[in-house]
Amino acid sequence: MTISTLRKRALRLLAGVAIALVATSAPRPAEAQEGALIGGAIGLGVGAAITRGSAVGVIGGALVGGVIGNEIQKDKRRQRRNYNRRYRR
Repeated sequence: MTISTLRKRALRLLAGVAIALVATSAPRPAEAQEGALIGGAIGLGVGAAITRGSAVGVIGGALVGGVIGNEIQKDKRRQRRNYNRRYRR
């Protein structure tokens, strides 16, 4: 690997870490937004790693990760709501 390749990978990794830090350190968003932000940050990193930094791969990874994170967060809210209906009367 050349220096420029290492530099590009380091910058991608740094960008992914920065996005994850910003997403988790921001004021508490709504639960669905929180799941989408965290999922998008993880998807961005995975998309960049799989496609070696292709713009389409990075954007696609962020979009897919955001959708998955949102759906996971929705499922957690449903489980909490059902728990409250059953056991907290």
